[in-house]
Amino acid sequence: MRRGILLTIGVVSMLTAAVLSTRAEARTREIPYQVKETDHSFEVREYGPRIVAEVEAAGEREKALNDAFSTLAGFLFGKNSPQATAALTKSISDSDGKAKLSMTAPVTTQSIGAGGKIRMRFFMPPEYTMDSLPIPDDKRVKVFELPAQRIAVLRFSGSARKSNFDRHLETLRKILESKGLTPTDDPYEAYYNPPFTPIFLKRNEICVPL
Repeated sequence: MRRGILLTIGVVSMLTAAVLSTRAEARTREIPYQVKETDHSFEVREYGPRIVAEVEAAGEREKALNDAFSTLAGFLFGKNSPQATAALTKSISDSDGKAKLSMTAPVTTQSIGAGGKIRMRFFMPPEYTMDSLPIPDDKRVKVFELPAQRIAVLRFSGSARKSNFDRHLETLRKILESKGLTPTDDPYEAYYNPPFTPIFLKRNEICVPL
């Protein structure tokens, strides 16, 4: 009986996490793109210019990821100052002028060199421009515009461990070679889900600019 109760609790917890994840994702806007080629989980996409907030962090991977995420989330949720020429939009409501920017998907990470350093990026809501975005209080956060890009993507679910991304990167490289497509920059990882998303519902992508 105890085993049955524990199993029931586990199933309810998993379903609750799935519902919460779905609701959170419904509120999170995805950066728009156009699909130019598709083959099962593989896509070639075209992205227009996008504004990103970027930070670099070093150390053990999980700690570096947590530090980078906390720094960027701080900028997004109020550790910023308005530009003198920027009018406050509807998403900026604090009396002290601090902006609350909405979260978008994905969050991307990229390994830098062999020393364990990572680069993380948040994509800014598309209604903002470089002239209307607030200025980060933390000088480690860099805000700039990426040019339009053509990107090859392999989508997969499951664990977001580095080993899983590396395994799918090898698959993506073989697909690109078979299609005669040449990478123009280093690969990066893309995460689309909140941390509490059940592992079987997670959407991960390994991406390579073309």
